[in-house]
Amino acid sequence: MSEYNKVSNGWISLGAPGSPGRDAGLPKFESDTESFVSRAEAVMANHPHVHPRLERTTQRYLDDLWLFVNNISPGASEDYDKAAWIDSMVAYGGPQTICDDLGAGW
Repeated sequence: MSEYNKVSNGWISLGAPGSPGRDAGLPKFESDTESFVSRAEAVMANHPHVHPRLERTTQRYLDDLWLFVNNISPGASEDYDKAAWIDSMVAYGGPQTICDDLGAGW
């Protein structure tokens, strides 16, 4: 999760939505996100008996990220882009809270 935080923070730091920097970084952000989602899902598949809420919220987070990068396009953010991003951040709270409670925060 901390690895992907660097990816998303790096893309966001390229500028405002629709700026030349952010638009130029979009293909790499999409590729990095899809790669992270695939790797995270593989880790989850190798640990099928985790806390049910951890599994559900992590999968929701990964699904939201996947949907976000498969629907976003260069230019100004659409309302659905903003909603997908916010929803992913809400879902992120599940694994973050559970892992923090276990002393395995990032």
